[in-house]
Amino acid sequence: QTGSATWAEVFTNPYFRNVVVLGCFVQFFQIITGINAMVSFGGTLFERLGVTGLLSALAPALFFLLGNTIGGFFLVDRLGRRSLLIWGMAAMSLTMIVGGAVALSADDPDHLSEAAGYTVIAMVVGYMFSFGISWGFGAWLYISEIMPLRVRGKAVGLCTGMNWGPANVISAFITPVMIAGPMGPGGTLLFFGLVSAAVVPFAVLCLPETKGRSLEEITPMFRFASCTDFRSFVRGNLRAGVGMGSDAGVASKGKLDLMGARNSNLD
Repeated sequence: QTGSATWAEVFTNPYFRNVVVLGCFVQFFQIITGINAMVSFGGTLFERLGVTGLLSALAPALFFLLGNTIGGFFLVDRLGRRSLLIWGMAAMSLTMIVGGAVALSADDPDHLSEAAGYTVIAMVVGYMFSFGISWGFGAWLYISEIMPLRVRGKAVGLCTGMNWGPANVISAFITPVMIAGPMGPGGTLLFFGLVSAAVVPFAVLCLPETKGRSLEEITPMFRFASCTDFRSFVRGNLRAGVGMGSDAGVASKGKLDLMGARNSNLD
């Protein structure tokens, strides 16, 4: 079929619906793992920890920009989307967990020692750099690449709505509550670190590699409709990051072999 798919097709056709759901998860996880919290409430968090100065104010944003530049211009077509999304999220998790642990273990959580303060700043800077080099641009690039042509406009719109809607609203409401509440700044960092850690398996299991592949090659990688298909999709990602592509390749090879056998019989 040609032309744009209807909204009914987006939600009822499993081959469309499932890839859209994955894209929505990608966009949801981009925000809910803490980036907007660090951008919007980073100053409040540092202030609650007693960390002040120009370094804490400027370094996170500068390193985010640096990471975004390195990832977008130099690494994404060398290492691939899948690798950056997996390892970027792992680094985001590690830095938030370490930063949170340092803040929580301080003798005075409201006023960190100089060493602890610099450590927390370094971890937040590391988080911003890790996000910039991977999920900052990678989430947007990935969803634009995986969507079938007939649903691309509607699908990317839905994914963007998930990013700016539920994910952004949840992050905006829970972050100040956590910082001001019993969890405090350290618990807030730890929370986002654990959320990021939970996203790593999702990236490993559900995000095939799209680097260097055309849309005609990418679309079959996401063609799963049932639980059995989804298990094959996950196995394909664990083996080689190809999703259903491995099964599609086997099927195509089988068809070619069958055609070859028939031609031989005709000869």
